[in-house]
Amino acid sequence: MLTRKIGIKFLTVLLIMLFAATTAFAADPVKLIFNGKEYKADITIEDGVSYIPAAALKRIPGLEVGDDPIVPIRQLFESQGGVVSWDNDNRQVIVSWREKAGEFTADELVMKNSELLKEGNSYKMEGSNTIEFEFEGIEDHLTGMLNMPKMEVFIEGVFQYEPMAMYLKQTIKMPLDEIELSPEELEIAGITEEMITEMVWFDNAIYQKTPMSDQWVFQDLTDKEEMFDLNNLMQMTPQQSIEMMDKAGVINVFGEDVEKDGKEYYTIKNYIDADSFKSLMEEALEKIDLASFMAAFGTQSEGTEDISAQFEKVFDVILNNMAIEYYIDTLINKETLLSDYMSIDLNMTIDVKQLMDAMAEITEIDEAEKEEIPEGPMSLKLKMKGDYQMSDYGTELELPDLSNAISQEEYIEQLMEELGALEELPDVEEETVEELEATEPEVVEE
Repeated sequence: MLTRKIGIKFLTVLLIMLFAATTAFAADPVKLIFNGKEYKADITIEDGVSYIPAAALKRIPGLEVGDDPIVPIRQLFESQGGVVSWDNDNRQVIVSWREKAGEFTADELVMKNSELLKEGNSYKMEGSNTIEFEFEGIEDHLTGMLNMPKMEVFIEGVFQYEPMAMYLKQTIKMPLDEIELSPEELEIAGITEEMITEMVWFDNAIYQKTPMSDQWVFQDLTDKEEMFDLNNLMQMTPQQSIEMMDKAGVINVFGEDVEKDGKEYYTIKNYIDADSFKSLMEEALEKIDLASFMAAFGTQSEGTEDISAQFEKVFDVILNNMAIEYYIDTLINKETLLSDYMSIDLNMTIDVKQLMDAMAEITEIDEAEKEEIPEGPMSLKLKMKGDYQMSDYGTELELPDLSNAISQEEYIEQLMEELGALEELPDVEEETVEELEATEPEVVEE
């Protein structure tokens, strides 16, 4: 009798194991292969039809998904000119959509364009964009920033790959009549109708000129070459760039061909979401020593490693509490295969509450200051749209006159001297008053 019971239990366990194995086999995940690469998404099959969450397709720029939360893959792509097939042996849905134009796939054209850019070695760029800020939940806490108007930014520059060099000039047009500050407050804040910032990267040094000063200030990077690896990041090969984008989940597809100024252009579209942006930033930061980076820009000469660690924490909080949608369209000349135009559309939302809590922890503020941090959700929204034109490939590098540049250390000393002179002014006035009082004739009352 006992043996029979054991046998029944064994048979039951065996059936459960067989059922579990069969279920596991049946649930072997279905893969989506999009334009030759595996696309990370949860695919389900029902009555022979493969479905995908609509939200998972946001990384494909230009694809019209509709309002349904779950969409049939074949119907969606074939209705928009795509080709869909099923690989039963490997359980894969294979999709080709806007993958190829002429002899190139989208990735091949991007790589070819990058190779030609490096062969040309240099180019000029100019363009403009608009920037808008919007705050939610912090109206009573950032009053100095809340009514920031829409800003128009003009950019011009020249870039060179080898040896690496660049010049960038940024002009921000500030509509002063829309800023709720008096002329005196605007002057104190250093806000003018045109805010011009210039930067030069040349001969292993960085030169900067800010709106607050007409003085070029440089930071020599010669002694920081081993730690400061931003140059290698900028010199990344086209293949490495494609691999980094693939790893981050960035997809290149073709858009509609465009005719502009009598020339024919391919359109390359890509989209970067929060996960892709985070992956790209983490990849880039792995190549940069932050302590060296901050020292190079004169952020702090002592204790930079501590500041760098704090910056990493804050940056990590931002990356993990940020929503981003970043669309980029690039027009590539069909004849030269060089990128002549680029448009960007960026929407970013940052959870300010998480950022403020992180800053409070890092800066070790007291309890009274912590209590001043408002409760409830707070966010910062940034919108940026821009159009740029690239031209004069192979142009000779032209830089502004840097002969009057001073070092970062000299500039700090200069500022300290000016600050000291200002602090001494009240003392001088007081001594003058005392001297006058001492020499003033005594008045005798009658």
